[in-house]
Amino acid sequence: MIARRRLSLVAAVSCLSLVSCKRNVPDLPPPIPVETDAVRLSLEVLAAEGASVRRYQGFVRLRGRGPDGGFSGRLVVVFERPHHLRIDLLGAFGSTRWSVVANDAGITVVFPGPRQYVEEDDTADVVGRLLGVRLSVREMMALLTGLGIPLDGEPVMGFRQGAVTVVSLNGGERVELSEDGQIAIVQTSRYRVAYPSPWKRRRRHVPDTIRLETDTLTVTLTPEDVDVNIRLDPEAFVVEIPDGAERLRPSDIAGEAVFVVTPKP
Repeated sequence: MIARRRLSLVAAVSCLSLVSCKRNVPDLPPPIPVETDAVRLSLEVLAAEGASVRRYQGFVRLRGRGPDGGFSGRLVVVFERPHHLRIDLLGAFGSTRWSVVANDAGITVVFPGPRQYVEEDDTADVVGRLLGVRLSVREMMALLTGLGIPLDGEPVMGFRQGAVTVVSLNGGERVELSEDGQIAIVQTSRYRVAYPSPWKRRRRHVPDTIRLETDTLTVTLTPEDVDVNIRLDPEAFVVEIPDGAERLRPSDIAGEAVFVVTPKP
């Protein structure tokens, strides 16, 4: 009889726990359509705020997981609108593993150690091989300034669900805006980017945490010591190709990607 009472008590507690758990799960409110003109205005304001970051210089720490396992790295990133970008991947003791300079004419990558280089017209292809996701110069600028993508597309649908506003663009992109108007998540056909910290509320010029995902890669980018709209070194977007350096094809540089885990000796 005592055993039966104990079992009944356990069953009753379990039922109460299940009911409590169900009650604690908040139901999402129904989506409420938003006029595309209102959404368009919000996106135009965000695009203008992003464009106000005309020059950018800082370190970006990377930590994530790719096809070969976990990885980490540190980049120096400099850009100047509308189309100048430089990225340096730092190695041990502050050495440079590779330097990238890109503009609207193409991309140059120099590997100073082995005295090799790449010159190509397709910037996104080379960036994809080095960073794991195809990105143009403008897309990289948008990623670092909190937009996720260049906001060129036209909104075709928008709705509000709770504190979040969701916008679909005519290029197939999906943009989620938080309650304070900050872009929280952007989904494209090639990548998904999230901005989890309320960086605008903290009155920062640019995001301090960026989470990027592709089909094969997840990475957190942490910008550090970023200076915005300062005067840049006139030589910032010049990279010297060493005399006698060997020219590589893009397919030859897979082993130099950020997400390639270097075996420990």
